[in-house]
Amino acid sequence: MSDTNVRIESIETKFAYLEKTVADLDALVLEYGRRTERIEEVLRALASRVDELGSGKAEGSSEEERPPHY
Repeated sequence: MSDTNVRIESIETKFAYLEKTVADLDALVLEYGRRTERIEEVLRALASRVDELGSGKAEGSSEEERPPHY
């Protein structure tokens, strides 16, 4: 094999590894994007729940309800 063919084969091999690496990274970025979206949904739900609890609008609570010490 000539020197040029060896160099071309080496470049093609490196390129194939780079393509695989890019595909793996792409899949990882997509997975992290989905995870981030789920975490943001949970965070919004928790923030909403905390707001409800802080304002006394939680399920089962009533402003007219007597406290347990009465």
